[in-house]
Amino acid sequence: MRPEETLAWLRLNRTGLSPQRQRQLLEAFGSPEAVFTASDSAILRLHGFSELHLSKIRQAQKDAQPERDLWKLERMGGWLLTIFDERYPPLLRRLPDAPPCLYVSGTIEETDERTIAVVGTRRPSDYGRRIAYKIASELAASGFTVVSGLAEGIDTAAHKGALDSGGRTFAVLGCGLDVIYPRSNKELARRITDNGALLTEFPLGTRPQAWHFPQRNRIISGMSLAVVIIEAPLNSGALITADWAAEQGRDVFVVPGPVDQPSFEGNHRLLREGARVFTSVVDMLDELGVTTLQISTPAKAKTQTSPKGQPKLPDLSPPEARIWSVLTSDWKHADDIVRESQLTTGEVLSALTLLELKGIVERTEGNRYRRSPRWQ
Repeated sequence: MRPEETLAWLRLNRTGLSPQRQRQLLEAFGSPEAVFTASDSAILRLHGFSELHLSKIRQAQKDAQPERDLWKLERMGGWLLTIFDERYPPLLRRLPDAPPCLYVSGTIEETDERTIAVVGTRRPSDYGRRIAYKIASELAASGFTVVSGLAEGIDTAAHKGALDSGGRTFAVLGCGLDVIYPRSNKELARRITDNGALLTEFPLGTRPQAWHFPQRNRIISGMSLAVVIIEAPLNSGALITADWAAEQGRDVFVVPGPVDQPSFEGNHRLLREGARVFTSVVDMLDELGVTTLQISTPAKAKTQTSPKGQPKLPDLSPPEARIWSVLTSDWKHADDIVRESQLTTGEVLSALTLLELKGIVERTEGNRYRRSPRWQ
């Protein structure tokens, strides 16, 4: 795309017009450049356009500084994906409110057309976090790109599951590409750009606002073949994603949870309303009528060996490595692991869950853990 074209797209995105209005302009005039050279009367003749819409266009034409946006975008290694680009998510393009352009950091590949969303609450149970990681890992290992929202909790577990299995993942942001939110996921965002992409419709510098997240959720569901709800209380934004998915004609799969746990009340509401029950990745793909690109291999089965034929540990985070050094072939209670590792209970439980999913730690009754036999 020519620099002049890019600048025009950036200027159009700065008008503050809705995606539907922007697309109406593009359909009428053919390109962003033509929009800004169109006469006032030509714009006002468009159905539904008022003086307010026109003033926003002229204000952006006068005050927007797309050169600054372009400089900043290129400096951070980002790029602009327009709805006319063949790399634009095909399922998303079909929606009437699809954003005319997306800011992207990372890569979009041909296989990314096969995407499935995995979403849920920011405050999940240990069970929900573990299931999200497992499902995302299996989907990525089966050749699917996992889409989520980079939020804490379920989204984070889903992104990590996809990445740890060697797969790809997309994070759709509710803010500008240069504003990573939450800050705690800055390193995760970097990993995603190496094996997937960060995407947003919001201009650079846009801070996260409450209303941004329901709006971005339509992109998460809209670009996906299906949406998996892992764990959602009744006030969860994941239910908004499920509503968008239903409106867009996407299948919604729901993980059933304990009937007495409030964080799963949204799940059970969706199931009562007719959502599909999630039982396994294999069953879900069969219901969707899609096939895997490769043999589905859980992350824990991808074991490398050393020159002597001994299994080689997968990459471990600092908390995982510390816990691994505490574990032996004998069963240890989680409380003892907390005391010996000098980590917090939350850090220990989270790391143990990931170590278990990687197949190098076993758990038994009474919340006790040990190294798996092949690693002893």
